[in-house]
Amino acid sequence: MCRVFGCVAGDPVSVRHDLVEADSPLIRQAEEHDSGWGMAVYRRAEGEEPRCFRFPEPAHEGDEFLEATRFRGRMFNVHVRRATMGGLVEENTHPFCLGPYSFGHNGTIIRYPKLLEPGVPKPVGQTDSEAFFNYLMRDFDPAHARRCLRHAVRSVIQRSPFSGINFLFSDGERLYAYKLGIFQLHWAARDGALVVSSERLTEDERWHSVHDDVLLVLDPRHLEEPHAEHLVGREWVERAEIVPMEDGKGLRGGERGNFAAARAAAAASDEAA
Repeated sequence: MCRVFGCVAGDPVSVRHDLVEADSPLIRQAEEHDSGWGMAVYRRAEGEEPRCFRFPEPAHEGDEFLEATRFRGRMFNVHVRRATMGGLVEENTHPFCLGPYSFGHNGTIIRYPKLLEPGVPKPVGQTDSEAFFNYLMRDFDPAHARRCLRHAVRSVIQRSPFSGINFLFSDGERLYAYKLGIFQLHWAARDGALVVSSERLTEDERWHSVHDDVLLVLDPRHLEEPHAEHLVGREWVERAEIVPMEDGKGLRGGERGNFAAARAAAAASDEAA
């Protein structure tokens, strides 16, 4: 129940228009998704570590979000959060960054502690999203990114119901965008750039809807359109237990944070029992 936005470009660009000035900019979406925001900016997209910002306050409050829109880069991974697991603290705010990698997630993995098997680093925060990222990173092979993503998504399907496994993942050179579940994902091609977003941000561009189990690979060196392929396959999609998360639907701000913190604590307690 979050919103994601990503961009890859041939040359460093600003995404201020998408974040602040578009017909449905991310800053307006943050009025409902008010549990924090974050951004990973890759200046060159040549495998370097991104500049990573994370704030547990709403994007539309304070000056930090507007200040962050001044950065230019060839790749962006941006997230505004609507908490479902874990309270309103920086540790629970996306995107999660590790070396050149960044990860932002839209959806809830209900029994996420089942991913925290031996060898998976313990999350710093209390979110299902960080648990998924840590599970992915444990055995991640940069030479076989799609194979690793496939294994991670199949593991979630095996172990837990979920509302969505929509995510943006970057390895520092490419941006991977995936959709599975109840939430939407869209992409658009621009002059010298590709963008992907939970919502169509503009009315005057052609947006393409992403279907379930489609993985997009957005490469700043190939900007005609993203590479698209099915990731886990029809049999695995049919096995998935996709459920909406209706509890706490009308909560905002601190009340929502308290609700999400209690839900995460309950999930951890149930797994330990």
